[in-house]
Amino acid sequence: MSKIQDALNKLKQEGALPVQRTLTPATAPAVPPEAATPTEVLAQPAARPSSQDRVVEMTPVSIARKKKVTIDGPKHAIDQHHLIQAGLLAPLDQAVPIADEFRRIKRPLITNATATTNAAGEPDDHMNVIMITSALPNAGKTFCSMNLALSMSLERELNVLLVDADVAKRHITRELGLAEAPGLTDLLLDDSLQVDESLVRTDMNDIQVLPAGRGHPQATELLASDRMSRIIRELATRYSDRIILLDSPPLLITSEAQALASQVGQIALVVEAGETTQQSLLQTIEVLDRDKAINCILNKSRHSSQFGYYGGDYGYYGYE
Repeated sequence: MSKIQDALNKLKQEGALPVQRTLTPATAPAVPPEAATPTEVLAQPAARPSSQDRVVEMTPVSIARKKKVTIDGPKHAIDQHHLIQAGLLAPLDQAVPIADEFRRIKRPLITNATATTNAAGEPDDHMNVIMITSALPNAGKTFCSMNLALSMSLERELNVLLVDADVAKRHITRELGLAEAPGLTDLLLDDSLQVDESLVRTDMNDIQVLPAGRGHPQATELLASDRMSRIIRELATRYSDRIILLDSPPLLITSEAQALASQVGQIALVVEAGETTQQSLLQTIEVLDRDKAINCILNKSRHSSQFGYYGGDYGYYGYE
């Protein structure tokens, strides 16, 4: 608990974590999660054109040079300009500093994912399955999920699978043009469906996507089912060079997220600077398994850093 308190005290001292005001879903800022950007590397200028007015001249996504590619099949084309307009990718003029920040954020997550293996050389305790979540909405977890996937896809020895586990909102599924594709809930409802048949290979560094699938009123029970455990186990162990990122609903307002947290090896908790309170952060940690690797990504910080970027520190705090 001392490490948690030390991290909270650091956030409080930087003015990034309010303590007195409790943020509830009813009072949360009306900013869609997919539009939130990690302003630990982004301080908005006083006057700035709206996203609809931006003109994007080239792609912000770097091309990976991998040692090996073990993914076959046709590629689903992703409109990166659309992702910028939707707020899931940074504008071109901010792509480089944000990419540098996510390089720092991803490193301890990759270390955890690849350092622990069992006798068969497979990731132990599903440490290569990482859940990205937040205490409450609008913290920017979907933006972080997308950009972590892109950053990890640049690793020469790793492949990335991005799972849209936010089955109620389906932000990633919708913005990638996969709204009609079968996905996670379809796999949970039909045992005869094969996992690999639902994975979509994209033209963004061969990132694979498992869409959310159709909506279902019993999503919580489905995500907590034995079938979900088997799916996670298959995803975690089938390919030793794969990192699985799950974009999850917020933990304090959905029971689905808590069910999902029990299935993964690591949890990356997105903390919105100046909005996520100490109380809500501690409440979030209380519902999680302390034996898991739990880390925080400080998002939307407007503090200047000594490195000349717009962010503060590395945008990353370790709880374990």
